[in-house]
Amino acid sequence: MPASVYFDHLAVGVRNWSEGFRRFAGELGGQWSHGGDAGEFAPCQLLYPEGINLELIAPGSAADGFMHRFIQRGGPGPHHITFKVSSLHAVLDEVSALGIGVLDGRTRQSFWQEAFLHPKQCGIGTLLQVVQSDDAALARIARTPPPDSFPEQPAESTRGVLWTGLTVESLERARELFTAALRGDIADHGHGWLRFTWGPGRDLLVRSGEAVPGSASLWAGSDLGVAHVVFGRGPLAIRELDSGDAQVEPMPFDEATAVRVWLSADAGPGRGQ
Repeated sequence: MPASVYFDHLAVGVRNWSEGFRRFAGELGGQWSHGGDAGEFAPCQLLYPEGINLELIAPGSAADGFMHRFIQRGGPGPHHITFKVSSLHAVLDEVSALGIGVLDGRTRQSFWQEAFLHPKQCGIGTLLQVVQSDDAALARIARTPPPDSFPEQPAESTRGVLWTGLTVESLERARELFTAALRGDIADHGHGWLRFTWGPGRDLLVRSGEAVPGSASLWAGSDLGVAHVVFGRGPLAIRELDSGDAQVEPMPFDEATAVRVWLSADAGPGRGQ
C-alpha cells in the first residue's frame, strides 16, 4: 500500500488522447482507468502493474482553457507530477516553511483538494501538484469506459515505470522538498544526483549540474524538468547501468507525447510476456 505521501502520477500534455494512447497504451501496455472532459482540460489515467500512473491531459471543451494555451505555446510534453497526501493542509505548511508558495488549486470539493506549487520557487523545472483525495469516492464518480480510440492491449503486461528522471536547479532544494515536505526516502545517491523513492515504481531520479547518473545518453538534450521515463519489469540500480551490468534502450522519440522513454534491457516487446 502506498504511504501517506507518495508519488502518484506523471501527467503528459497531448493534443488528444488517441495520440497519447499509441505510445503509453498500445506500445507500453497501460490499462485504462478513467477519464473525462473537465472543460479547461480533459484528463485520463492509464495504469501499470506497479508504481505510478500515467495521465494524458488534453485540451477540454472550453475554447480558452489552460491546456489549449499549453499546447499552443510549446506543443505536447510533460505537464506536471502529482503527489497524493493524507493532509493537504499539513503538507502545505511544510512547503511554506521552505519558502515555496502555492500557484493555484481547488479545495471546494471534499473528495478532491489540490494545490499547485510555484515551479520557480520549487526549482525542479516542472509543475508539482499536491492532492488530498477520497479515492473510494473518486472511484464511484470517475468510473468511465474507455473511448473507442483506446487500442487493443496485450493479453498480459508486466512492464511498469521504474523511475522518472528529473533535472533540477538545486539538488539541496530538491532534497528539502522531496524528503522534508513530501516524505520521500533517499534510495541511492552519487555525485550530483539523488534517487528518491515512495515505494516500488514511485521513484524520482534527480540530478543537477553536469551529473549523468546511469548514462549520459539518458540526459542528452535535457533542460530543467522531466528528462525521461524508464520502464521495466523489476528493480534496476543506477550502479548496474554505470558498471555495464544492465542496460536501458531508448524507444523512438514520439512527437505526439514528447516524453523520452527508455526500456530496461529485459523489457522489450515479447520478453517476459
